[in-house]
Amino acid sequence: MNTTPFFDRALPVWPADTLREKNITIGLYAAVSCADCLRITTAETYRVFVDGVFYAYGPARCAHDHYRVDEIALPATATHVAIEVVHYAVNSFCYLQADGFVQAEILSCGRVIAATGGDGFAYYRLSGRVQKVQRYSYQRPFAEGWRLAPSYTAWRTGKACAFTQPIAVSETAEKRLVARGIPHYTFTDTFARRQIAVGTFTEGHIPTEYQKDRSLTRLYDPDSGNLEGFPESELEWHLSDTVQEWRYATHTAIDEDVEEIRLCAHQWALLALPMEKTGFITARLHCEENTSLWLLFDEVLTDGDVDPLRMDCCNVLRLDLAAGDCDFLSTEPYGFRYLKAVCQTGQVTIRDLGVKELTCPIPVATAYTDDNENRQAIYTAAVETFRQNSVDIFMDCPTRERAGWLCDSFFTARTEQALTGQNTIERNFLENFLLPDRFPCLPEGMVPMCYPADHSDGNFIPNWAMWLVLELEDRLQRVGDREFIDRFRPRVYALLDWFVQYENADGLLERLPGWVFVEWSKANDLVQDINFPTNMLYARMLEAVDTLFGDTALREKARRLKECIRQRSYNGAFFTDNEVYGADGLPHPTGECTETCQYYAFFTGVATPQTYPDLWRTLTTDFGPHRTTAYPHVHPANAFIGNYLRLMLLAQEGHREQLLSEIEDYFGYMAQRTGTLWEHVGITASCNHGFASYVACLLLDA
Repeated sequence: MNTTPFFDRALPVWPADTLREKNITIGLYAAVSCADCLRITTAETYRVFVDGVFYAYGPARCAHDHYRVDEIALPATATHVAIEVVHYAVNSFCYLQADGFVQAEILSCGRVIAATGGDGFAYYRLSGRVQKVQRYSYQRPFAEGWRLAPSYTAWRTGKACAFTQPIAVSETAEKRLVARGIPHYTFTDTFARRQIAVGTFTEGHIPTEYQKDRSLTRLYDPDSGNLEGFPESELEWHLSDTVQEWRYATHTAIDEDVEEIRLCAHQWALLALPMEKTGFITARLHCEENTSLWLLFDEVLTDGDVDPLRMDCCNVLRLDLAAGDCDFLSTEPYGFRYLKAVCQTGQVTIRDLGVKELTCPIPVATAYTDDNENRQAIYTAAVETFRQNSVDIFMDCPTRERAGWLCDSFFTARTEQALTGQNTIERNFLENFLLPDRFPCLPEGMVPMCYPADHSDGNFIPNWAMWLVLELEDRLQRVGDREFIDRFRPRVYALLDWFVQYENADGLLERLPGWVFVEWSKANDLVQDINFPTNMLYARMLEAVDTLFGDTALREKARRLKECIRQRSYNGAFFTDNEVYGADGLPHPTGECTETCQYYAFFTGVATPQTYPDLWRTLTTDFGPHRTTAYPHVHPANAFIGNYLRLMLLAQEGHREQLLSEIEDYFGYMAQRTGTLWEHVGITASCNHGFASYVACLLLDA
């Protein structure tokens, strides 16, 4: 009998021969009466349907060998409870790789009426979702392909279904369970009513070279940490190859609102949401004959069309539909603004095509009034960006990765406090870094760059570990929560021990292993052998440890380190980025300067406007979104984190009007194009990135 405080009778179970089988879906069904509560957890994801209607999704993600338990109130009228559990069994940045299991029980007035490992549930293997498809991206598990018929959901209400195979389950190892920690999700439907183009296409156009991202080319490559999936030779449907063999023969631009779309073979329609949204793709489908329908989507239009492979993602769903009516809901959440419905064969009528939004479960305050329409739009975009990237953890983006990155979280945590008055999601996010005994594949003392995630290649960002300490200091000042912070003491000091081994005689970090990351700009090419932005951040981290745990020796060490940086990095006009060792065995300055290095100097206190007034004047006058050509040797900053550090510094020093003007210049075009804020200054990457929501804080405080 399970005696955990989370379950009365339920035990963790799974089909014994599929603990590590990739990309499978298991169904649990219970007929109920007067049920009022469902408790559940699983290794990756589940969806709950009550009386055939989508009702819940989870669980909240947790650390290695730990699983968060959801307790879900059920409607008193419920007679059917169906649970779909997806098991990917591959390494990713989105879900941790683990043995499959589900642990669930349904209660009525405090009495268990169905429990895994006991009575009340029927178990099925579900076959509607095609198993052997490619990964969605390097960072996320599998894309989706489906074979559907009008009866494919019948099992959810206790009826016979050709897509189910009854199976037996066995008890698995006991799990370490953790409270969910955040509210449950509510789901809002947003439909793509605006049709912006229609046309036709032809098939069979073999490209000279197929576009293949690293999720295809680096499978089981030891240098990439043996990324797991199905090799191309085993794929039943090769989604990305197929869409590259199409040529769009006609393209008619239109602009009209539609209630339904009717497509015949080799026809397509392009639709738009009001702005980028994130959630489960939905559609009500009617086919007069067997039909193959494809859904292609992206955040932006490329040359007036959807490029489903733009971000090295497979933004492609294939639905093979039998004649009749079918309601579709994707298994995974996706982020997009534009969706292209392509009918390959047959004919289909599509209604209510759109997204069932998966967003922040905590109410978000949207009150902000600005007579400047551009700034108002930017604020709205910042709020949307926060909502879509703050679900169970803080995420970098809701598209390519859905990963919980440090450094990004420093900024998003401040936004959570500003928009919700809470720091509930931040606590979950940080707690995940506390729970494991150790982090697999990483050096002793180091923490993951993003988590929960599998870093099978052993990669890590030492700089992002420093940002964890800065976020803890920031949380202590924002929230308090002394007991929670104290739990981090062993992990923080283990991290310090790791860094000490890379200090040289002057106390500077040199030749750091891993992915030394400053910013997506020229700054990232100057990270060895002695990188000054990294050492500036290191000194700031040492000060943060003193704030957290009262270690004055570390503050004195930081003071000496900052003075050394000033002497070695500053060239009389700018701070230079790095030194490299020469043939004489001594470090020599490269003379390279980046705009971002200057912002690191001021952010970390190596420089202040009072101690370096000329440099500060130069930065505020000649740099920024409309920087002059006066300093061509100083490489420009990118959005993250250089431009954000700049804006923080302008706010800190009271440059209100300049701050507001630059916010318009940096983010106005993003808000207009997607209604969200981006990872870079261009569309080369995600156009919806969690840290960018920090702009809301800057506007609220201005």
